[in-house]
Amino acid sequence: MLPSTSRRYAEKSLRSRLVRAGAASFFALAPAIAFVGASQGGVASASSSKLDNDHDGIANKVDPDVDGDGIRNGSDSDVDGDRIPNVNDHDVDGDGDLNGASNEKDIDGDGSPDTSDNDMDGDSSANGSDRDVDGDGLSNSQDSDVDGDGVRNGRDSDVDGDHRSNGLDDDVDGDGSSNGNDSDVDGDALPNGASNEKDIDGDGIRDGIDSDADGDGSSNGNDSDVDGDGSSNGSDNDVDGDELSNGAVAEKDIDGDGILDAVDTDADGDGKSNSVDDDIDGDGKSNSSDDDVDGDGKSNSTDDDSNGDGIDDHGGASGKSGKKGR
Repeated sequence: MLPSTSRRYAEKSLRSRLVRAGAASFFALAPAIAFVGASQGGVASASSSKLDNDHDGIANKVDPDVDGDGIRNGSDSDVDGDRIPNVNDHDVDGDGDLNGASNEKDIDGDGSPDTSDNDMDGDSSANGSDRDVDGDGLSNSQDSDVDGDGVRNGRDSDVDGDHRSNGLDDDVDGDGSSNGNDSDVDGDALPNGASNEKDIDGDGIRDGIDSDADGDGSSNGNDSDVDGDGSSNGSDNDVDGDELSNGAVAEKDIDGDGILDAVDTDADGDGKSNSVDDDIDGDGKSNSSDDDVDGDGKSNSTDDDSNGDGIDDHGGASGKSGKKGR
């Protein structure tokens, strides 16, 4: 047994070595600690180029196996090894750039740019069925840039990043509501049919000339709610959502079916043929009080077929033709 003086010296020496070892361990772990803070919305103290979780000399941003566990990032459910699964991690690849940030081009660090990655945030849910496509913590229905590509939803030709252009996508904004049941098809925060919503389904075709304005798969001529605003055509004062009120002189195709009102036998697309419709042009005025009953831009007094039923007011066929009432 050591003398008491020698024993106290040995204990003091051991404590000193432990303190030094602890400090060294802390500084060795500091980058990882800083990273974890950043991944949860904090600010990393080290630049993204210096973050290297597995200390292999390859920065996380370009490391194909960020946490060095032998599983490549594209197959790893916790890419950066911070014990936070990718699905809940705000910086999946631990590079210091938060998911969905404008400078984050490969969220899950799998080597595939987000613009060509079918599962950009590495949560094992394909972009088209993932309710938070870019893993930024905002559900698609609340995200102004669903796929985090830097292009806002209203201007993005593929809003949810599922590699189907909006015009071919039955759920444009990836919010889980099919276009036919979605009050804001393209997720641009402008409700369908709003006065400043000029392209409801974000397909790049202006509503006034789009044959399926709301992208629900039903052509305007066969759609009971052309602009998808929740008001059936018979109750809508702007059926095709082109910002021209039904019956306005400049509105030549009320229901946007591609058939001019002057030759359309169901001008307002309410399912009633003009011959039995008490408000043919859907302008809210009954035919008896409307000076342009069929909304073709001609006053009744100068229109040979004032009610647009295909029969000349003076007898015989008027030459008007078009779809039948639905």
